[in-house]
Amino acid sequence: MFSNKRHSKSLMLGIVLTACLSSSLFTVSGAQTSWISLVSIQDKTSSTSVAIGKPLLAGHSYNITIQVDVPFTQSGSNFDVVLDNSMTASGTQYWYLLTKNYLGYNSTTFKPGERSIRFTQVEGKIQLAVLFSVPAAITVKQSLGETYRFMQEDFPLVRVLVTGGSTVGVQSINISDASIESYLTTVNQKSSLVPSGQIDKSYDSLVKGILTQADVVYRLGQPEKATDVLNIISTSNFPAPPSNNLQTLLIGAVAVVAVAAVVGFLLFSRANSKASMKASAIDDARNELASLEVTAARYDESLASQLKRLRDKLEEA
Repeated sequence: MFSNKRHSKSLMLGIVLTACLSSSLFTVSGAQTSWISLVSIQDKTSSTSVAIGKPLLAGHSYNITIQVDVPFTQSGSNFDVVLDNSMTASGTQYWYLLTKNYLGYNSTTFKPGERSIRFTQVEGKIQLAVLFSVPAAITVKQSLGETYRFMQEDFPLVRVLVTGGSTVGVQSINISDASIESYLTTVNQKSSLVPSGQIDKSYDSLVKGILTQADVVYRLGQPEKATDVLNIISTSNFPAPPSNNLQTLLIGAVAVVAVAAVVGFLLFSRANSKASMKASAIDDARNELASLEVTAARYDESLASQLKRLRDKLEEA
């Protein structure tokens, strides 16, 4: 009899431990699965749909639909859906509830005019629309009086957090701007000119060199100047296979751009650099370009014009 009771107690203890362990594992598994997904993006500024995977643009307003998949009900637990603090309002409220019958909805905790809204954690799916504007300067960084622009990659736009503060989902997205997108579009166009036969393949290594230097300038946060470098690559600048003199000239132009890029990198990375150093470097590059213009005019007026345009850009810097 005593043995049977002890066996029963052991069995009950085993069942309780198994149940607790299963519940714990289920909770951990649920927390590790991202609860949030992107449904659609509408650019209100341009009145267009944005394909998922494409970046948002600085200075534009958006209407984005997200879905939150709550994998299980947790008694006494809530979850918050939070828009990043850097986003600004584009209307009277941020949030709109699209799933009207979600059982975790509570009108007392749903405050659509705030960046963070709260629901009771009940298993199910809920869709929400969030309206906001992306700050115009979100891609901009200032250093030594200069303006630099960088793509914001994997920007954590919306988070889902459960009671206790654990993050159970992050909707990240890239944020770009008009200058960056113009550069990226130009890169795609210029990269195709040799493969498509619009520029003779004998220029291939030279074109690749210019593309590389443009990429260096772009990564230094200067997409507009990088686009100017790319615009050297055009069918008018690369007609018939080049003579030795013209090829030497073009390589010289690329070398000047390379030097300017390296100088730019040093100026950017050394916060204590003096403005006079930058001015001196720009003057040197400008003088080299002026010399190249004179030589280029003997062979190709179009190329000479392109070099002059680059020199003018340096004068604006």
